[in-house]
Amino acid sequence: QLFKNFWPASLHVIGKDIVRFHAVYWPAFLMSAGIEVPKRVFGHGFLNIAGEKMSKSLGNVLSPGDMVAEFGLDPMRYFLLREVPYGQDGSFSREGIIQRINSDLANDFGNLAQRVLSMINKNCDATVPECGEILEEDAELSRAARDLLDEMRSAFDVQAFHIALERMWAVIRAANAYIDYQAPWTLRKEDPVRMATVLYVLGEVIRRLGILAQPFMPGSAAKMLDQLAVPEDARDFAALADDVRWPAGAKLPKPEGVFPRHVDEEQAAE
Repeated sequence: QLFKNFWPASLHVIGKDIVRFHAVYWPAFLMSAGIEVPKRVFGHGFLNIAGEKMSKSLGNVLSPGDMVAEFGLDPMRYFLLREVPYGQDGSFSREGIIQRINSDLANDFGNLAQRVLSMINKNCDATVPECGEILEEDAELSRAARDLLDEMRSAFDVQAFHIALERMWAVIRAANAYIDYQAPWTLRKEDPVRMATVLYVLGEVIRRLGILAQPFMPGSAAKMLDQLAVPEDARDFAALADDVRWPAGAKLPKPEGVFPRHVDEEQAAE
């Protein structure tokens, strides 16, 4: 039954050094057995360390287990998919990993969610606020978040995962610029109704970002969606339809950081 459900494969991913075997010989074997061939074959590149090929003789081989233990599984997934165009050779270093974790995950995405949810917790009785009148700047950010699914899907179709993440981070940066410009901490005293709308718009954008982050960082995205009180059965792409919204009035748990900064122990000891 599993074979019937998952074959023929829509995409067959293999290393670029064995493309010939999987694009010529393997399909021939399948056809001789009367089995459909994969619909597409994609050869991925190699990972190098600081521009050099991994080699036991050079002593620069890195253990995936050790890297996950130090940096975390989701941050490593994010780094590799964002830093290395899938299909090409890529080079990475400890410094590059730490830079991505602290800049992209902790400062950009994590800080956005933490600021918004902390303000809602403090100023909206830990409840999803009501959305009032929508201004053009609100609509502009909301449109960018709604359009993101189609933009990312077009990148998914050709395994351009780094481009999908670039599109996602463009919205994250726009949301951070929006919150700085709107300054809900000032609106709290001057116009609390407007503050609630600004926080709602941001929360809805983060809900969409959290759902779209799941293919890349499933564990971290789940924690973020938990803090937004998004039910587990409302986390697929169908929940990104135009008529689906963050439900006002829902109670929210106390916010916690999802993407902590990475402190390099070697540098900290210097």
